[in-house]
Amino acid sequence: MPTTFGREILGREVLDGSGDRLGHMADFRLDTDTGSIVSLLVSIEPDIDPTMLPWPTVDGLISVPVEEVANVGASVQLSR
Repeated sequence: MPTTFGREILGREVLDGSGDRLGHMADFRLDTDTGSIVSLLVSIEPDIDPTMLPWPTVDGLISVPVEEVANVGASVQLSR
């Protein structure tokens, strides 16, 4: 995912593979050597238990690897 999309996707809804809202895009992490986005930091919905998700929590945000992103449009759609 090119970093030029970074600012454009902040705040967008993040949907899981079933189309259910996981939360909102809060930030992202970059590979400092390549400038590529390596993970999305998602502020999850309050009714979701982060311990039940397959991704780690970083500073209170779920860190979703960029490989899990299926599509970026009006929302960020994950593959699972």
